[in-house]
Amino acid sequence: MRKFSYAAIAAFAMLGILFAYLSAAAWGSMVWAKDKAMFYLETPISAETALGIWEQGQELAEQYRQGLENEAPLPFCIWGQTGHVLVSGGNLSMQTQVSAILFCGKPELLFEDCRVPVPEDVGGCLLDEQAAWELFGGTEVVGKEVSCGNHIFTIRDVIPGKEGLVAFQVSRGLLEKNSTKGQEPEGEPPLGMDEMMQRVTVQKPEGYSLHELESIWDSQYGLSADLLDTELLRGIGGFCALLFPVSLCIFFGTYLCHQYKVWESLLGKALAAGCSLALAAALLVFLKGFVKIPDSYIPTRWSDFSFWASLWERKIEALKLLLRVPKSILDDSWMGLFYQAAGFGALAEIFLAIGGAWGKAAMGNLSEPQEI
Repeated sequence: MRKFSYAAIAAFAMLGILFAYLSAAAWGSMVWAKDKAMFYLETPISAETALGIWEQGQELAEQYRQGLENEAPLPFCIWGQTGHVLVSGGNLSMQTQVSAILFCGKPELLFEDCRVPVPEDVGGCLLDEQAAWELFGGTEVVGKEVSCGNHIFTIRDVIPGKEGLVAFQVSRGLLEKNSTKGQEPEGEPPLGMDEMMQRVTVQKPEGYSLHELESIWDSQYGLSADLLDTELLRGIGGFCALLFPVSLCIFFGTYLCHQYKVWESLLGKALAAGCSLALAAALLVFLKGFVKIPDSYIPTRWSDFSFWASLWERKIEALKLLLRVPKSILDDSWMGLFYQAAGFGALAEIFLAIGGAWGKAAMGNLSEPQEI
């Protein structure tokens, strides 16, 4: 019976370690919270309005190059999901329903390592791997054509993804192409471009906080947007990922303190005290390397207790906004990583607690130390 108990404790410990590893891996992949800021537009704008903001940004960039502006404009991408559209392969023999993303700005802010189509590209589009397989039976399809709503688009790149996605860059030419003027009666515009752009992704320069970017964005473009506090999500995910290693250190630290009290020999006490100090030092070094507290979380005066109440209220409101914002297909990746980091971290902690409780019950009086 005792062997079975030990085996069960070992199994719980291994499962805890596995889930802790999965949680840490997911948290480590949440890099979007480091170099990007995301905003939500309560009142969606049209593709034409988004293009006007992009052109305004190009003018600001030119003025900055000429020395007329002191601060470079923020690189950004305004985008929205239009729902599902019917896309056909070049020979019209294959068709599939895919989610459509319409964006205006830098595509690399939405799709990693993808710099096409550029804003001047009238007939370019992107497909994800799933859509490419459904239309052409493979992913080597750059340069091939697809049809969408009586219009022909050329595939500029294939992006990773299994959701079924097509993406179009907004341009003056695309707006004209999307107009119903001159189309056949049965024709349909490829995309609904009226009041559907509801998200903004901004490049986050090093050294800037999210709230500083919010102020800069508003001053440069005059478009009020609500900040999506991805730092908060990354912080919650990191907290859950750290639960297991910190709790494990506390568990062994408590055990060593108990041993220090019950051991009577000087050698035993010295060994327990040394191990406790080494464990505490290792935990502090570990936390110092992984825990980074944003400046916005630190008051100018620690006695300013109203700061903590105000911070708590702001973070609660930020979390509510993150939960209620309509999620698009592009949100699945970062939300999925958050759920993995939080969920696996919680599971690791649960298995550690069960294993520790079972071990304490199984050991019983056998936990008394042997004299050295």
